Amino acid sequence: MSEQEQVNQFITRCRAHRLNVTPQRLAIYKAVIGDKSHPNPETIFSKIKKENPTISLATVYKTLETFERNSIISLVTNLHDTLRYDARTDLHHHMICNVCKKVIDVYDNDLNRLAIPKSVTGNHKLLSFGVHFDIICSDCSSKN
Repeated sequence: MSEQEQVNQFITRCRAHRLNVTPQRLAIYKAVIGDKSHPNPETIFSKIKKENPTISLATVYKTLETFERNSIISLVTNLHDTLRYDARTDLHHHMICNVCKKVIDVYDNDLNRLAIPKSVTGNHKLLSFGVHFDIICSDCSSKN
């Protein structure tokens, strides 16, 4: 999907959730879709600060939380003392390097079909699930 198609989908989702499409929100969203590393709020802030000098880091955090709450983006992890976001909201999973903190998308239909036992969910209604693997990536492995 092209960036323009993603932006059009973003605008449609915002309108569906009655969220204004402001220049700041658009800049934040474009920074997320333009960065396949699953950026954290600080990275996003540093990328858009020059073109949006009045934006604050707090605005970036609040906007990302709003996007995540409305399923416009997804929160990959809040492990390793940082939040990481993903513009991909389709069903997929992640590998996270314990050394460099790189996040790698995993698309696997077998994982998507995991049968979650009733002993795990109890009387709760399972809405979704994601699998993440703690790894040492090949780049970090080759350094040792």
